[in-house]
Amino acid sequence: MRTPRGTDAAVFLLGLSALLTIYAPQPLLPALAADVGVSATAAAWTVSATALGIAVAAPFAGAVSDRLGRKRVMLTAIAVLAGATVACALAPGFAVLLASRAAQGLAVPFVFAVAVAYVAEEVPASRSAAVNGLYVSGTAFGGFLGRFLSGAVADAFGWRASFAALALVLVVVLGGVAASLPRERRFAPTTGVLGGLRGIGGHLRNRRLLGTCALGAAVLFVQVGAFTYAGLHLSGPPFGLGTAQVGAVFAVFLVAVVVTPLTGWLVSRGGRRGVLVVATAVVLAGLALTLVPATAAVVAGLAGACTGVFAAQACATAQAAASGGEARSSAVGLYLTCYYAGGAIGAVVPAPLFSSAGWPACVALLGAVAVLGAGTALVSWPARAGVQPSASRARTASSGSAPIGEPSGR
Repeated sequence: MRTPRGTDAAVFLLGLSALLTIYAPQPLLPALAADVGVSATAAAWTVSATALGIAVAAPFAGAVSDRLGRKRVMLTAIAVLAGATVACALAPGFAVLLASRAAQGLAVPFVFAVAVAYVAEEVPASRSAAVNGLYVSGTAFGGFLGRFLSGAVADAFGWRASFAALALVLVVVLGGVAASLPRERRFAPTTGVLGGLRGIGGHLRNRRLLGTCALGAAVLFVQVGAFTYAGLHLSGPPFGLGTAQVGAVFAVFLVAVVVTPLTGWLVSRGGRRGVLVVATAVVLAGLALTLVPATAAVVAGLAGACTGVFAAQACATAQAAASGGEARSSAVGLYLTCYYAGGAIGAVVPAPLFSSAGWPACVALLGAVAVLGAGTALVSWPARAGVQPSASRARTASSGSAPIGEPSGR
């Protein structure tokens, strides 16, 4: 069965919009701190505020879309996200900026969680791995574009202009998704918003889902912590990179855009556990390489760590949906709450270590969190999680993909 025309492009754009603004302030922290009169580590709250907003709203996103429909909710969320981004550009002070960043976070789950549910419902099983990989690639590209664009624009016109540029991108994405994403055909609305929240109590007793949530929190802790404090690390001696140069470092996300779609193919053959072990090893090797006092080594290390994080994220996202049973939307919502709570913590917890002991102390903390998260998932996931039976692989070989979320053992 073929995916309706336009779905692939729209899913990529949804992924892009979900990650575009979340980490955009990372290359701006020194300049933003100087302009609003706070320390660079305090300015990291501009990242945490958005992540906290996402964590608060995530459990409700699936429930709202279960009642109102997938496409309508996602389009409304992108429009709200664009408006909140304009508010960031116009913020008169740090407090209003943080409030506007939190508002951005409140809108993001209505793209992220709902897009996952849309793909699960509307995309044929033979293409689910490919489309999920495309979505994760979109998030990787959005993460890169938000950071790169904000750094480049801020270097030329100031940090406020960077938020205006991001708002313009979101308006373009809004038009693209509205025009190309097919309206849902298999969606069956619930009788009320609370209907989509049913099952959360059961999720709290679901060992496999809780292990997946722990992995998600650890993954984003590492990602946010690494790129927030690596930017500050590269801004200081012996590197001395400027705002635009730090923004350009985030081009390493493009590596993940290319590599992540292979995750579904690897999972279908080796299972999520095996891919997670390899992904964690790549993260640790990448973090270790950033300790070399050379710009090229730091950038290469960040590229490796980023690639490993996105591969682990792809495994965790699919396992969250697979572990949720009939209450899939609330399972994904719970996962996203933990995922972004981890990111919010990762933006600020390393600050004292960075201030007192520098980047090596941050690397040690990030490595420990990566191992802890992977270990928790490994002891809770079934041995063959994500492995597709050989006969099913043969049926999907011609499409070059394998289904995510339909393992032989969940």
